[in-house]
Amino acid sequence: MSQNSSESAFTKLTQIIQSAAKANTIEAQVQHIVEAISETLLVDVCSLYLRQPDDSLRLVASRGLIRNHPVVIPSKQGLVGQVMQQQNTINIKDPDQHPGYFYVANSEEEQFHSFCGVPLVYRAQVNGVLVAQSRRAELLPSDHVALFSTLATHLAMLIATYSKDLFVSPSEAKLYQGISGAQGVALGKAFIRKESGLAEIQKLKTDDVGTEQTRWVSLKAEAMNELREERDTVCSTLGEGLASVLDAYQMLLKDATFEQRIMDEVAQGYQLPWAIRQAVSFFSDKFKEMDDPYLRARHEDIEQLGAKLYQIWQRTSEPQAPAGNEPLILVGDQISVSDIVNLATDRLAGIVCFGGGSLSHIAVFANALGIPAVMGLGEVSVQNSEQVVVDGDAGQVICSPAKSALREYKRIISERQTLANRLQADSQLPAVTKDNVRVTLLANSGLQADVLPGLRFGAEGIGLFRTEVPFMVRSSLPSEDDQEKIYRSLISHYKDKPIYFRTLDIGADKPLSYLPLVKEENPALGWRGIRYILDNQPLLITQLRAFMKAAAGSRHVHLMLPMIASTEQLDQCLAILNEVHHQLVAEGVQVCRPKVGIMVEVPSCIALLPFWRDKLDFISIGTNDLSQYLLALDRNSPLVGKWYDSLHPAVIHELLRISTMAKQMNLPVSVCGEMASDPVAVILLLGMGIQQLSMSAAKIPLIKWILRSITREQAGELLAEALQQDNASAIRQLGQQFLASKQLLFNETTPK
Repeated sequence: MSQNSSESAFTKLTQIIQSAAKANTIEAQVQHIVEAISETLLVDVCSLYLRQPDDSLRLVASRGLIRNHPVVIPSKQGLVGQVMQQQNTINIKDPDQHPGYFYVANSEEEQFHSFCGVPLVYRAQVNGVLVAQSRRAELLPSDHVALFSTLATHLAMLIATYSKDLFVSPSEAKLYQGISGAQGVALGKAFIRKESGLAEIQKLKTDDVGTEQTRWVSLKAEAMNELREERDTVCSTLGEGLASVLDAYQMLLKDATFEQRIMDEVAQGYQLPWAIRQAVSFFSDKFKEMDDPYLRARHEDIEQLGAKLYQIWQRTSEPQAPAGNEPLILVGDQISVSDIVNLATDRLAGIVCFGGGSLSHIAVFANALGIPAVMGLGEVSVQNSEQVVVDGDAGQVICSPAKSALREYKRIISERQTLANRLQADSQLPAVTKDNVRVTLLANSGLQADVLPGLRFGAEGIGLFRTEVPFMVRSSLPSEDDQEKIYRSLISHYKDKPIYFRTLDIGADKPLSYLPLVKEENPALGWRGIRYILDNQPLLITQLRAFMKAAAGSRHVHLMLPMIASTEQLDQCLAILNEVHHQLVAEGVQVCRPKVGIMVEVPSCIALLPFWRDKLDFISIGTNDLSQYLLALDRNSPLVGKWYDSLHPAVIHELLRISTMAKQMNLPVSVCGEMASDPVAVILLLGMGIQQLSMSAAKIPLIKWILRSITREQAGELLAEALQQDNASAIRQLGQQFLASKQLLFNETTPK
């Protein structure tokens, strides 16, 4: 094939992908691609085989082979199996003469005398094989093989991204891939939330505009009353932090622009339901068009408000949950907070949301309640009362799971519960090692709803209170008084226990819908954390005023500054803190000037720690960001996240360097990243001499159990071995072997 012919072929490749994208289903897209490949390469057969759970290969699409013939190649058998196993192209003629040939009876493939198979590889996983065959006994030309391989790469990504259903036979369970909204595993019967019906509202006219306007006033008042009642319910059971989520709906309902949009439609002679539909659609589309992910997620709020308005208009209520005590999985296109409020939480086992994402208000609720949730699934075929598995850890949902899968998930849930019960029994005991080393275990938090779980799981204080979370669940900035109430409530619950408040850490993956943020090509290295706050000092000043007023009379409160990377930033923050403290004292307000520390998460600050000894009261290592910056990896990236491991030798050596410096300076040090709840990492941290850890409250009993079962000397010995390793896998394997030797493995067994 000449260069011009090659360019033409690759132009055809683009056309194939683009035209396939217009098909309605993934099956139709795949079938279109194999047919187009067959035509482009001038071959008689193009077939797609997909890998099954038992490593066999099933024919899912073909042009040229007998249609509807069930073709399954057993694991590691045939030329197709060799392509998958070797992850390499096989291009031969007379395939039936090859020693690895596997004949499928009644397939009539004996009439084809050439074979070219290429593996479908996506993110280092071989998911299938694409095969071209011809009646002519000749090799596929090299430039055609190149094109074939390129098409296979596109096809591998298409299938892995959009179609988990193709990986199982039609008779098996339905598996859907979404986004993890809240971790955990749940099993229950589907309880489907009724759709709002807004899409079915007809465009009807009215001759009585005045009556429609009066109906709107009445409808608005009734909706506002319901929202207030739901807010009171949430506030009394889950705290002010989560209750403020419902403020978003009330504010939208009060919004003059939203109301004016409805009144404009009514003034044009349309009935109120149509006017509501048009207003909701208009503002929802505006949110969806926004670049900011948090703002985009807010389209759900306006749509859920519209659903509530229409529900009240129809004088209908949500369907009642089935009678009995069986766990329920709440399922819907867009679950609302009202849906959760109106369902008994003792039966709510999991949440499945076809839309939404990790920034949805429903994900915030699910995390606070400890309910597994999967978001953003797209279209899902599920019926009321159908058995559903919600795997919040993997972001997957399985409908009508096979008996074997059902048994396995029941085992996992049962073992987790058994483990949790046994660990909970000792959760209030101190974390003291066998050689009498005391480790303080604190909880990470961001909502008042976390307070009681933290105490129940044995938290000895709050090691990280993310003050941005109360900002994120609102539609406008909380006032100084609002913030003071939140901070004061937390301090009162933990009384004489230490609490570490982190100042507002927004930007990058934590934007606020109502604050200006510049779109950046690399937000993780841009306008975030302390950089944003120092450029918007009124936010910091208001927060510091609220904090110092709330902390009055307490000796155990601490203030942490995030993302500090230079002496100039630290000095500027301390100067603002001193000035705010001076102003409050001058106003005659009783205040507390807290102990001040920094989050060690930007690598540049590590070398500066000795210069800051007289400016800091403590340091807290944020291992999540520190690891990402050290490794130059986004741990949430679907492309490179697989390379992220906080046990990377570079991270371990840097943590040891920090802890050693802290000891030399007599500077208290703690860890508040995810490493604080990783059993292997915890042992290494103990070996470094770190004796304060902060983690999700639910992880505290497990970490406490591990620490009470070992000695610091043993942890030091494991650390010494780990420091000799040059890769994370070896370090983790050493840690797993250590845990097994102490009977502390917890993923397959429970504590003895």
